[in-house]
Amino acid sequence: MQGLTLENIRVVEVGGYSGYDLFFMIQGKLYNFMIAKTNPPMPLNILHRFEDQGFCPICKRLILPYPIGNQPCLELKKIDRLLLDKLKKFLPAALN
Repeated sequence: MQGLTLENIRVVEVGGYSGYDLFFMIQGKLYNFMIAKTNPPMPLNILHRFEDQGFCPICKRLILPYPIGNQPCLELKKIDRLLLDKLKKFLPAALN
């Protein structure tokens, strides 16, 4: 987590899995953090949502543009609970 700067954080409620899509950028690359609407909230997955093909600055894999490149970031998934703690303040108050 140290040295990881999250930018342009945005939360969207979704009904497909009863949760939230939390979008953020790292070094100009977009990620989708899927969070279940439970109390406490539960991290589900973190997906790459790149506009253009490029390398993920976190996992170093070559990612194709969205929707083809909608693949999990395995390195961010390893720290999903730490990320969730950092991003909880963006979720609705009922989940905090």
